[in-house]
Amino acid sequence: MIDTARNWFAALSQREQILLGIAGLLLAGLVGYYGIARPMVDAMAAGQERYGNAVERQARIETKVAALQQPAEGQAARFSGAIDAFVSQSAGETGIAVASVTPQSDKRVAMMVESAKPTALLGWLARIERDGIAVESLSIDPAGNGTVSANLTLRSH
Repeated sequence: MIDTARNWFAALSQREQILLGIAGLLLAGLVGYYGIARPMVDAMAAGQERYGNAVERQARIETKVAALQQPAEGQAARFSGAIDAFVSQSAGETGIAVASVTPQSDKRVAMMVESAKPTALLGWLARIERDGIAVESLSIDPAGNGTVSANLTLRSH
């Protein structure tokens, strides 16, 4: 069968052989793109979306757990230590990409959030408010891919 195909190809003119070679390259390119590259890119995008949803879901669950663990008498738990270290650590644990944390005084810090899911960011803010940190100012802007960026000023009570 291979000999038959070779004989058939050898019987073609040089022009027909070149055209068949170009058609074969185009077919290989189409198969490579639609059969290999595009499914891999789609799988990576789906994985990133699943990861973002998992981070958002985790923030919601942590917020609910923190609400259940809050003292019954209604006193807010207080953090100990520097406000900038506490804010950086808790934001990182929640999966919020922090661009900068700038201490303004012992009890006040300015913070820039590079990207976060809106529910994760607002859930984190609710959690740190229960820990004794108040939001003085908050500016939220859309950042693409369902995320937001934010500038905030936080202070401890």
